Amino acid sequence: MSHFADVTAMTLKKDCRDAAGAGAAGGLGFAFLSYLNGELTPGIDLVLDAVGLEETLADADIVVTGEGRLDAQTAMGKAPVGIARLAKRYGVKVIAFAGSVTPDARACNKAGIDAYFPILRNICTLEDAMNPEQARRNLADTAEQVFRLL
Repeated sequence: MSHFADVTAMTLKKDCRDAAGAGAAGGLGFAFLSYLNGELTPGIDLVLDAVGLEETLADADIVVTGEGRLDAQTAMGKAPVGIARLAKRYGVKVIAFAGSVTPDARACNKAGIDAYFPILRNICTLEDAMNPEQARRNLADTAEQVFRLL
């Protein structure tokens, strides 16, 4: 890949190898930047704009978001943090629910999620945790307890 980046830089007279997103998705970002003069936009920004979330946030008191597992990668720009970043423009509190939470998920607090909660109610197998009915029940039970505080 390094040789390919060298040849591209020499041929096109521009070097995009260190651009943000250039190494993602198997080098597609690099190709779009180098060969198509493309512009990279985080996917979450495109989705939030497409669904018009910002208009809804102006009147919101709390935003609820989540994903299967909250971890340090979440804080690096996944959907929950993209949503939190947008909510913070309006001073809205953000609560995240997740199937599981790793110790490094604390980075999500720094990235705009005010509080997060794992929904698993007891020790179980991954298969049990992924069962749609069980997941629905776990989320409902956890959300009920969290919102009793508010």
